[in-house]
Amino acid sequence: MSTALAGATRHVMTDRQKLMWPILVVGVFFEGFDDTLINVALPYIGADFQLTTQKQGYLLSVIAVGTLVAFFASRLADTFGRRPVFLWCVGLYSACSAATAFAFTLPVFASFQFAARIFLIGCWSTGYVIVCEEFDADHRGWAVGRFQVTAVFGALLIGVLLPVVMKLGIGWRPLYLVGALPLIPVFLMRRRLPETEAFRRLRADAALGRRAPRQDFWAVWRAPFTRNLVIMAVVWFFLYFGVKGSLNFFSTRAVRELGWSPTLISVAVLTSTLAGMVIISANGRLLDSFGRKRASILVIGVGAVSGVLTFLTGNTVLVLVFNMISVGFVNSFLIVGSTWTNELFPTHVRGNAMAWTNNIVGRLGQVLVPTLIGTLSATMALGHAVAIAMALPFISLILIAVALPSGGAALEQPSRDAELVGALTR
Repeated sequence: MSTALAGATRHVMTDRQKLMWPILVVGVFFEGFDDTLINVALPYIGADFQLTTQKQGYLLSVIAVGTLVAFFASRLADTFGRRPVFLWCVGLYSACSAATAFAFTLPVFASFQFAARIFLIGCWSTGYVIVCEEFDADHRGWAVGRFQVTAVFGALLIGVLLPVVMKLGIGWRPLYLVGALPLIPVFLMRRRLPETEAFRRLRADAALGRRAPRQDFWAVWRAPFTRNLVIMAVVWFFLYFGVKGSLNFFSTRAVRELGWSPTLISVAVLTSTLAGMVIISANGRLLDSFGRKRASILVIGVGAVSGVLTFLTGNTVLVLVFNMISVGFVNSFLIVGSTWTNELFPTHVRGNAMAWTNNIVGRLGQVLVPTLIGTLSATMALGHAVAIAMALPFISLILIAVALPSGGAALEQPSRDAELVGALTR
């Protein structure tokens, strides 16, 4: 693998990649918007529904169970293809977002957000599979970095809109209507998104009888995949304590413990998002140039430390600075986990492996962390409770350091067949 060269040169997309990139960007941009919205607006949602911090934690855990159900959406990508699953997930999370704006009771709100999580995560995980299968190994880190940057960029729009809606006195509900917007451009651009060549080859092999057309539910748990599956499931589990621990409760702590206004929260969202975009992009390239293992250790280490410091300090300037670093590196945890998962498993079980490691075992961390933090906050400061959760990704760091191979594994190289690009434009 020519990682040194890849890190030194900028990747130029092929015509096929340029054709599909806009629809991937729109889908994951609003996935990032919708996924982040509940965390930024949580203190105001909690006030409307009269929720304590502990009850907010329970609410987030109930909603997060939807990320476990997303397993089935992700796994369908191995049966029906990456393209239809991605498109359906974008359409359905958009519909759930619009419905949330009109949820005036807590059970209805939780139900729509539970359903939204199924399709948000289905979109995100299937999108990662598409990107990993369509970019070769030397530039895969660069590509997934840009993909994750786009998801984080969705939070920038929240930072712009939050003080506006609060100043106008219309509350948080119109923000969920904004989250329904991708339905229009994705519908219009749907023909630009091809099925991945890796999946097409798999279908062609199945048609010729060279490979089973479908893997059963437990296939990825059998040899030779078992060891890597268990390792990546545990890695994902503890990564999510860092990712969701910081995102779930930053705004709540800022409002309740630090007394921040919506404008100051907006400043934190905007500065951390802008800094995060630069950091995530750099970390994506770092995976290509510095090596998967060394880059992963650096990303997780810096993310965990900066996350802990964000919640242990009360100084406004220091909170803003540490949060800028933390958001970039903690969101890069997703690049690390997704790159390893997609590279360690072959095409015919890749969606299944991503579903098991991320959507089931990994997302248990996302389900448990709000309840853990909410429960701890009953006996200690909320910032201290989050700091404990932010330290847990060090377990993932240790596993990557001692149990995974030094170099990235090689996906089957995607072909650059120009005829396929022509077919998409007809």
